[in-house]
Amino acid sequence: MTTPLHADPLITTMQLVGRTVRMVFSRREPERTRALAIELARSTSPCQGLDDPVRNWEPGLQIDRGLGRARRLQRLVNSPVWQSDHGSATPQDGKTPADNATDFLFAAVMNLMHQMPLSDEAHLFRLWYLATRAVTPPENATRLFGELRHLPPHQQLAAGARLLETLGTEGPRPTSPRSRPQPPHPVALPRHETP
Repeated sequence: MTTPLHADPLITTMQLVGRTVRMVFSRREPERTRALAIELARSTSPCQGLDDPVRNWEPGLQIDRGLGRARRLQRLVNSPVWQSDHGSATPQDGKTPADNATDFLFAAVMNLMHQMPLSDEAHLFRLWYLATRAVTPPENATRLFGELRHLPPHQQLAAGARLLETLGTEGPRPTSPRSRPQPPHPVALPRHETP
């Protein structure tokens, strides 16, 4: 995948995703984190009349029983109706489908992964989300995090925070739109396979 020539807004968005990932794992400022995650989900939506944005996901994720809420949210945030009536950060009926920032952030990451290479923070978050939600997590998520599905939420977040710390304390550092930053420590993140 190549990064679009005018990728500056995407790079800025990816940096904001990295900061939001750090906020999620730190468990500080939950309301601000949730607001950022909702805005990222809205702003990353290609909203190009896709009949089903979940078809861009890997086949196993499209049918995994544990990701039903994530699939519903992905369809919602990519809906032109939600996009056009998003001034109040809620869907048109006034109800928010999930109170959890992680679901909105996952939708944003899944939107971005088809537009540009993911930053290390975004890639790590994606694998963490799958390790905590999917009934059958991808092998690379299980290898990286082990079994997280049966842990309480605070321990799941702590596992993500610990691995994020191995990447260093700085935010994403893209040196060029076409290259991914490398972690400062010898941490090998397993890469996803594109369908």
